[in-house]
Amino acid sequence: MEHKTIIVDSSFLVAFYITNDSQHVVAVNTVRKLAGIEKTLVIHPYVIQEVATILTYRVGVALAISFLDDITVSERVIIPTVNTEQEIEFFRRIGRKMSFVDTALVNVARQMRAAVLTFDKQILSLLRSVA
Repeated sequence: MEHKTIIVDSSFLVAFYITNDSQHVVAVNTVRKLAGIEKTLVIHPYVIQEVATILTYRVGVALAISFLDDITVSERVIIPTVNTEQEIEFFRRIGRKMSFVDTALVNVARQMRAAVLTFDKQILSLLRSVA
C-alpha cells in the first residue's frame, strides 16, 4: 500500500541533521528520494522536543534552530495536536517497555494509516504487531 503521509521519528531527523551520525548518508538519500514525491510529513510535537534537545546538546543551539526553522516553514510538514489522554491509553494498552514518545508515534501512524520513517527497531516491531 502506498502511503501519502509519513510520520517522521526523531531517530531519522537526528541522523539527517548530524553529519557524523552512523545513519546520516541513508537519511540524506531518503530525503533526496522524497523530494520529488508528493508526501506529507507529520512531525509530532514530542519528536520536535526530542530532536531540538538532542541537536542542541550534541552539536549546538544553531543546528536546533535550523531544524525548527526548516519544519515550521515547510508546506509539506504537519505538526499534529497532542491528544494526551489517547496517547496514555494507547501506551497502557501496549504495555511494553518502550518510550512513551515512540508509542505515541505508532498510535498516530495507526490512526492516519501512515508509514513511519525511523531507524528505531522497537517502533518497527510495534508497527508490525498493531497493523
